[in-house]
Amino acid sequence: MIIKSTKVLIFLLMFLICQINVTEAIPDINAQSYIVIDSESGRIIGSRNAEQKLPIASTTKILTTILAIENIENIEQIIEVPAECTGIEGSSVYLMPKQMVSIKDLLYGTMLRSGNDAATTLAAFAGRKNDGGFIDMMNKKAVELGAYNSNFANPHGLHNENHYSTAYDLALISRHAMKNSIFKEISSAEKYKATSMNTFFFNKNKVVHQYEYGNGIKIGYTKSAGRCLVASAEKDGTEIIVVVLNDNNWFQDSYKIFDWAFENYKSYNIVEKDQFVGRTTEGKPVFISESFSYLLTEEEKDKISFKYDITLPHVLNNSDNEICGSYSIYLRDELIFNGKLVSK
Repeated sequence: MIIKSTKVLIFLLMFLICQINVTEAIPDINAQSYIVIDSESGRIIGSRNAEQKLPIASTTKILTTILAIENIENIEQIIEVPAECTGIEGSSVYLMPKQMVSIKDLLYGTMLRSGNDAATTLAAFAGRKNDGGFIDMMNKKAVELGAYNSNFANPHGLHNENHYSTAYDLALISRHAMKNSIFKEISSAEKYKATSMNTFFFNKNKVVHQYEYGNGIKIGYTKSAGRCLVASAEKDGTEIIVVVLNDNNWFQDSYKIFDWAFENYKSYNIVEKDQFVGRTTEGKPVFISESFSYLLTEEEKDKISFKYDITLPHVLNNSDNEICGSYSIYLRDELIFNGKLVSK
């Protein structure tokens, strides 16, 4: 009787366990260092050695490209290639001294063809008005984005002992870059006709060719760095960024992680901009100041809570809106977002 009851109990426990929606473990991959993040919120859903400082090869060009876009007003502009920007070792778009090329073609040549000469030319032009030059701009931008464990010594990623980053830092930089529409368009292109150079560029990043939902962003390889990849994919409004460093199975590993992420997570709109919350003591309507989405499992979406505090209105930084308090969003007991309440 005891044995029979025990068997029944075990069966019931196994049945109940099978009914629970359990998130599958992240696939085992070959990378020395990796990280998986939600592009929208920045939530980390998987990592290993993500803070380890490593050489990053041509994934460096993610920062080079977004900095050039942000600091050059007209990307259709035609410029002259400086002689010192030609003949750079490694990947090249084969620029010639004094050749006239467009900034746009250089951007595509940097990201798709991974041209070291194109990256160097962009850096020379974008950094010409900065006292510390483009490298100084790169390191300041890294700090601004929270990439504190990075140091950049060149715009292309060729080996230098003082040139390194981490999977975590690269994810921060890439998340920032992918929010720029010009960068995202370039990064996601399978091919591009560079009119000013009279040539075509085909994207070396196989993610945009092979993976169904792939939409960016950059590969890199040197002997010291190994195979490095920052990849992004978007499915049903959920965009995931994967960084793998020193990974001989770089593309297949990223696809495995994307499949796992899309199977187990989904981006949910937690609050919407202008969503009504309540009223002040004076009767003014109070609204959410900005939208917020977060990557969640099916089980986690019921663990979100919202708390708010409506205060007397006050104007902040010459804003058109009156600040009327704040709100906080929690996943279980973990604070995941703070925002302002406004009255228009």
